[in-house]
Amino acid sequence: MGTVPEQYYQFVMDHAPYVYVVPPDMPDQSCGRAAFAAAFAIDFLYEAYNAEQFSSRQAAILEKIVSLADWILTQQCTDNAKEAYGGFKSTENSQHYYAVDACRVIPSLLKAYELTGNSAYLNAARLAGSVFLKTMQDQQPHGGFARAVDLDGNWLLELDVECLYGLVGLRMLAEKYDAANAA
Repeated sequence: MGTVPEQYYQFVMDHAPYVYVVPPDMPDQSCGRAAFAAAFAIDFLYEAYNAEQFSSRQAAILEKIVSLADWILTQQCTDNAKEAYGGFKSTENSQHYYAVDACRVIPSLLKAYELTGNSAYLNAARLAGSVFLKTMQDQQPHGGFARAVDLDGNWLLELDVECLYGLVGLRMLAEKYDAANAA
């Protein structure tokens, strides 16, 4: 990680996981917080945690990562009777569970797990990868993931190229944390 401007670091620490921050430093409550914003923040903070530039702030960084990862867990659908089971609400104000959000969140939860050893993060990533993304894939006869589903089972079936990012998270699950691949 190269040198990061202090203002950028402080912005993430102060405002993640809000989607928008309106000057002068007021989070946009109408859009609210989002799982993908929390995931991007975790990825940045994971790198910062290991960077010399931020070595004196590791405790604060770890605390923020835990806060973000814990918040992500509150956004996961845990009702196994729902099509959205294992997915993450797009924003705290949304009723949709997008495939791309699960694709984006899985690697970040695995990084949080790596730093903390908190198995809840690993279990949430596994649930998103093995159940939710499989459900999203099953909706597409020609491959790919459906865009989203809500808690009432209403589907958005368009394909999004961004979901290719899901391969990164699924690969991380398979290589690092899949018990079947353990030596």
